[in-house]
Amino acid sequence: MKFTAAFAVGLALAGVLSAAPALALNQHSFVSSQGNDANACTLAAPCRHLQAALAATIAGGEIAVLDTAGYNGGATVTITQAVSIVNPGGFEAAIAPPSGGVGIIINAGANDAVSLRGLSIDGAGVGQVGILFNTGASLTVENCIVRHMTDTGIIFQSTTATSAFTVSNSLVADNGDGGIFVGPTGSATAVFNRVEANNNLGNGIQLYGFSSAGTNSINATVSESVAAGNGEGGFFSRTQSGNAPTSLMVFHSVSANNQFGVSTIGSGATIRLANSTVTGNTSQGWSAATGGVVASYGDNYIDGNAGNGGSLTAISKQ
Repeated sequence: MKFTAAFAVGLALAGVLSAAPALALNQHSFVSSQGNDANACTLAAPCRHLQAALAATIAGGEIAVLDTAGYNGGATVTITQAVSIVNPGGFEAAIAPPSGGVGIIINAGANDAVSLRGLSIDGAGVGQVGILFNTGASLTVENCIVRHMTDTGIIFQSTTATSAFTVSNSLVADNGDGGIFVGPTGSATAVFNRVEANNNLGNGIQLYGFSSAGTNSINATVSESVAAGNGEGGFFSRTQSGNAPTSLMVFHSVSANNQFGVSTIGSGATIRLANSTVTGNTSQGWSAATGGVVASYGDNYIDGNAGNGGSLTAISKQ
């Protein structure tokens, strides 16, 4: 699965709201339900939408959400710089992706870190993708909800040579394909902590190495997380010889009631299980196909599945 960058950029250009006037840029900008995009996006004079606030904020600055509202005006929010978008909590900062489009697209610079906290991105069965990361140094998603997309909740398809992806305390659910897809063209690391990837029609959390050369690597860790009720795999790692190896460490997590609990396909695709539970999966608890490896440290709870596929590799604790 790959969401084309050209289409994403087109959507972004079509959806950009009018920018803030040519004033001095802010280190800290603000948006509010009572704001106006002609304002300077300061605390005293907040903007109404995130796109206007992005235009009024210096690279590396922060945009704070002041109250409950929808903050994209029905258009894609396009991020092209290092920035933090923060909802401090206590209210809903909603993003409604346009029909067939994306909620937030990140086309940032190779050294730019982007952070999103406290956002609720709901596709309402018409938005295609919640968050699409094309370029940048890193993406951090914290305390967010991404759901009801026709395709995938979050796609991390970074074309930056080396990039990092972190998701914590977040729900990615009820999407028409996968929950979280990691398929960069370079090397990438990812960490998923206290993440729920539930009831997606595809895989809950997927690593995909086919877009990246074999000299690169895709390494991810899942901890204290749940993948449940997904139509394909709960945790899935896939690549092939000649492409980037994909390694997923699953610690103290649960994969339950999916089609496959943990699944690997292809030489170089690995999932390691430690102190985790795999149960109630309707086809196989684990599946290791065409050279893929599912390895266990011997302290897991794998039971109550319809069956298992391939061999489970035993590995020792260090």
